Amino acid sequence: MSSPRARKVEAGATAGKQSPPKSKKKKLATVTVALLVILAAGGFVAKSKLVRPHYPAGDPPPPGKVFNLGTLTVNTSDGHLAQVGIDLQLTKPADVKQVESDVPEMDNAAIESITSWSYSQLLGLSAKTQLQSQLLSGFQKILGTVDGSAEQVSAVYFTSFLLQ
Repeated sequence: MSSPRARKVEAGATAGKQSPPKSKKKKLATVTVALLVILAAGGFVAKSKLVRPHYPAGDPPPPGKVFNLGTLTVNTSDGHLAQVGIDLQLTKPADVKQVESDVPEMDNAAIESITSWSYSQLLGLSAKTQLQSQLLSGFQKILGTVDGSAEQVSAVYFTSFLLQ
């Protein structure tokens, strides 16, 4: 006969042997759920990188980041100075790396556009609007399109405009 103490030890040993399988099942379930979550997230990221949205020609893409082109100081056509700060409203599908690499070409286009105007012309509000439109066309030609027919720049903003 075994003593009551020995029975408790045997019962405890048996109970200890039964608990690991439950623990293994829990671990297996947790690992399986975690793996499924990781695979789902990876699939979502892969899909968003591989399947890019296509924007039809008549449907403008949503706005993205605002890119600071910087401040240019140039002579106007009549010898005055114009100091113009320019920001670009990029579209959501725009390739920011390409925009960054084309900054010198865009600066050159902006300088050519601004120097074609005279001091007295640039004093008027309508001339500034025309200059913005002229710059937008030039920047769109330089950067081209992305994702089908989506322009990379949707607007040009003057952050400062000083004439002297």
